Amino acid sequence: MSKKFNLGLAALVLGFGLIASQSAFTNKKTTYYHYKTTNGPVDQTSSWEPAGSPTAFECNGDPEVPCTIGIETSLSTYLSGKDNQAVLDSQELISAREQ
Repeated sequence: MSKKFNLGLAALVLGFGLIASQSAFTNKKTTYYHYKTTNGPVDQTSSWEPAGSPTAFECNGDPEVPCTIGIETSLSTYLSGKDNQAVLDSQELISAREQ
């Protein structure tokens, strides 16, 4: 009986290890967005448009505004609770309009 138990336990551990290793190495897709308004609220999805690549758009705006971001989550999740400075300071920022 203990051999069956040990074999079952080993199979269970192996199964969990396989699941964990597969989910740990999944590739996340980066989506790029361009800030399309010069004075709109940065935290609203309507102020952004999808960008085909990180350098697809030029930046405009005064004061300094983010230009392009590359994110692996939804836009609304990424922007939640962020103001202009938080986006400018984020690791996802690819380019910003320089002063």
